[in-house]
Order: sequence, then C-alpha cells, then structure tokens
Amino acid sequence: MAHIQAEHCNDQHFRWRSLLQKVCAFILLLVAAVVPAGAQGQDYKVTSGDVLRITVYGDPGLSGSFPIGTDGTIGYPLLGNVAVNGRPVEEVRQAIDAGLKEHIANLSVAVVVETYAPVFVVGEVQRPGRYEFRPGMIALELFALGGGQKEVLARGDNAGIQLAGLRQEYADLGAQLLGQDVKRVRLEAELNGQPFTYRPNDEIGTPDPRIVNQIVEAERTVFELRRTTLEAELKSLEQQRAGYVDEIETLEQSGKLRNGELTLLDEDVKLAQSMVARGLTSKTQLRDKQREISATNRDALEFGSFLARARQNLTVIDSRLGSLREQRRGEVAVELRELNIDILRLRRKMNYNLQAMAEAGIAIERKGGTRQTAFRFSAVRLVDGKYREVPVGQTDAVRAGDILRVSLALDTGDVAER
Repeated sequence: MAHIQAEHCNDQHFRWRSLLQKVCAFILLLVAAVVPAGAQGQDYKVTSGDVLRITVYGDPGLSGSFPIGTDGTIGYPLLGNVAVNGRPVEEVRQAIDAGLKEHIANLSVAVVVETYAPVFVVGEVQRPGRYEFRPGMIALELFALGGGQKEVLARGDNAGIQLAGLRQEYADLGAQLLGQDVKRVRLEAELNGQPFTYRPNDEIGTPDPRIVNQIVEAERTVFELRRTTLEAELKSLEQQRAGYVDEIETLEQSGKLRNGELTLLDEDVKLAQSMVARGLTSKTQLRDKQREISATNRDALEFGSFLARARQNLTVIDSRLGSLREQRRGEVAVELRELNIDILRLRRKMNYNLQAMAEAGIAIERKGGTRQTAFRFSAVRLVDGKYREVPVGQTDAVRAGDILRVSLALDTGDVAER
C-alpha cells in the first residue's frame, strides 16, 4: 500500500513538473516575441500625429502627454517647441533630457509613444477608413484590416451588358473631352491674339479622325466669327471717333469765326454809341447792333455746348476702344477657367469609368474562373512638408499617418479602344 502511494506521489510530482516546464516554455516564447517588438519600437521614428508620453522622474510637473503637431514639433515646458519629427524615440529622450539638465539638475527622463498616428485605407477595400498603426505594419496587412477586396460592381449575367454600357459611356466621355480640349485651344488663341491651330493630344485620343476634323472646324468657325465681330466693333468705334474728331474741328473753326464776328460787332456797337452821343445817328440803330451782338453771344454759347458734348463723346469712344480688347480678354479668361474645371471633371469621370470597366471585366473572368485579381498600392504621406503619393509594394512597411490607396491593376483588355 505504501509502495502504491509512493508511486502515486511520484506520478503527481512528475505531472506538476511537466506542467511547470510547459509554462516556463510558454513564458520564454512570449519574451522572445516581445523583445523584437521592443527593439523595433526603439528604432521607430516619430511623426506628425503621434502622441508622446514623457515622464520626468524628480519633477512630475514636467510629465505628460504631448501630441506632435503638423509642423513636427511638441510644445514642452521650459524648452518651448522641440523638433521631433523623423527622430527615433531614444534620440527624442536624449534631446529632452539634455535640455532639462540645463535648467534643473538630477532629473531622469523616459519617452515612449503613447499613441501612434492612425493610418487610413481607401479604394478597393471592403471597409475603407481609419485604423490603428503599429510598428512593422505592411501594406498587405492594412489591406486585410480593411476587409480585403471590395465586391465588384458588375456581377453574374449582367456583367457583360454593364461592360458594354461602360465602354460606350467611356467613348462618349472621350468625345466630350476632345470637344472641350479643342475649345480650350481656341480660347487660348483668342486670349493670346494668335491664330487658331489644333494639334491632336495623345492623352485624349479619338475613335475617328473625322470626328476631330468636325469638332476643329466647328471651333474654327466660332473663332473666325468672334474675331470678325471684334474687328467690326473696333472699326465702328474708329469710324465714330473719326466723326467726333471732324465735328470738334468744325466746331472749333466755327467758334473762331464767331469770335471774330463778336469782335467786329463790339466795334460797331462802340462806334454807334459814339455817333449817338454826337447826335449823328438814332438810338434805334444802336439797339439793333446790341441785339445782334446778344444773338451772336447766344449762338456762341450754344456752339460751346455742342463742342463740349463732342469732346465728351470722343473721350467715351477712346475709353471704349481701350477697354474693348481687354474686356474680351477678360471674358475669354473667365470662360477658359471654367472650361479647365470642366475638363478636370471629365478626366475624373473617365478614371472612375475605367475603374468600373475593370471591375466588370474581372466579374466576367471570375465567372469563367480565368483570372486572379491584381491590386496596386500607393501611399499618400507627408514628404518634406508636403503630401505626396508614392507607390508601395505589398510587403513594404506602412508609416504612421499614411493613407493607403488600393486600386485595381488595370489590364489593357479592360480598356475600350478610343
């Protein structure tokens, strides 16, 4: 009996010892898994949007959470704005430690990333949006967090019909874009006072050269009509100006003659006054001369108003001549600005249409089991203070604050001929 109990105790001891060994092995595995992450965290370079937790042993008032602003700095007590963007955590700790020691002795500083700047995923994913970042995250991992591939728009038996419709819509958009591009060239020719000449744009393309010729000739007709209209308006204004110039010269010459007449009449009045005083003539003749000089003065005043009005009209014509071309240029510039916006919108519609065509093509090939979907990744990130979009591979590291764009890698077969 004692022998059996001893064997039972030994067996139980063996099981406990085996369990303890397994627990220790599990703990070692956890430690092994944690150590690389810690080492990786030490190499992490902080970026805008991160929040740093700074702990100062010896002065709790200097401890706290400090977000990194868009300028790449944190506002820290005593030190002001500290530039930290792109620096490893340890380097940030050393900088703050060294700065504080210039003011307060015997302080110890610890710095960790409390919150990483979030990352975003957009495009061909099931759940586009914001996700937490962790050091070592790769593009494919963020793609998986977003739910993977988005359901294609075209499915089943309707995919072929949708693809045909999308191709027709794409061709129509291409024709619209061609028309807007030709109009843009015509407006630029008007704005710069140059002949209208259109050279085909390789980025636009066309299904039929005859369509290009028709659109170009239509815009050429508009160009010639507007040019002829402007020249006719300018010619009419020049003729009006010449008429006012002649009228002013005539009125000025007439005014000089009337001034001479007034001088002679004034002398006649003085002579009549002298003769009346000597009794050589009657006062009736004197009054007739005075009435004649008064009527001549009224005529002179009336001609003076005619001359002022003619000069005013000449000033208006000169102003209209000077502003007509600039007014036309201003109208063309406004129309050109709105046209460029319309061209941008058309290009975006065509890009969306291409994406939809690719999805429809994928749905058709999936139904036949002949195709694997390919994706292209790019990241919008802050580079040298400016946001830029850069291509990334599936296994490339994602940076905190990145916006990952997932798009379909288009096949030439998915694009309609243009």
